[in-house]
Amino acid sequence: MESTSGLYGFVQRNISPLVRKYSRLEVVGLDNLPDEGDGALLACNHSGSLWWDALCLIAGVGDRPVNFVAHHWDAKVSVMRRLLEGLECGFLDEECCDIDEDCSVVNLTKSGRLMCIYPEESYHSFRHRYTLFRFSPHVCKYSDVANAPIIPVTIIGAEEAAATFFGPKFKSVPLHFPLHPPLILPFKVTVVIGEPCTYESLVSASSEQVLDKEQGYDVAAQQLRKNMFDTMSQYRQCKISDEQYIHRTAWY
Repeated sequence: MESTSGLYGFVQRNISPLVRKYSRLEVVGLDNLPDEGDGALLACNHSGSLWWDALCLIAGVGDRPVNFVAHHWDAKVSVMRRLLEGLECGFLDEECCDIDEDCSVVNLTKSGRLMCIYPEESYHSFRHRYTLFRFSPHVCKYSDVANAPIIPVTIIGAEEAAATFFGPKFKSVPLHFPLHPPLILPFKVTVVIGEPCTYESLVSASSEQVLDKEQGYDVAAQQLRKNMFDTMSQYRQCKISDEQYIHRTAWY
């Protein structure tokens, strides 16, 4: 399925070759993506700033377009919203309980799109590199409602390449505002595409007792985080935090 976005097409044709060369991009597990026309949720760690991780993912999957799930905060900033809509992004529902068959992410997934979602909801400062913060349950509910698989995508190297060293992070805002010139350094980036999973398989793999489905989405999301932690640990020393980074207020 080709993207109908002229802006995305420009990035794919003109920016992706430069990204592949500059980052010495390596992609592992490309055959884990579903067949053309079958939708999926790509659950990705949010590594680095300046959308470098997103550009590396676009470059890594080649001709297959990826749609991104932008944070609901982005939808409230008019300039940002227009840019993201130009890239055919969906927007994260503010509350997991708001998700139903009519929301944009579910509809795009059902139409056969690969929807990249960041379960941590925010990228980190360099101080917190390779820390997987608590995952939002949204990804598992989107998967369940859309009846589409979750594919874990672990990006290694972007946190060093596009680091934010210091700058304010406000509560419920999905980014730091860097107080230094933007940097994209030529660190090697590896994109690891894992095997597909489902809400049911993640719950089954967890040792947590599930009392209802809404709790189950959270249990499944944390099991997904554990699986991605195991993958990330093969490449970097990393850790898990039960803090929700999106709620953090900090300078670095």
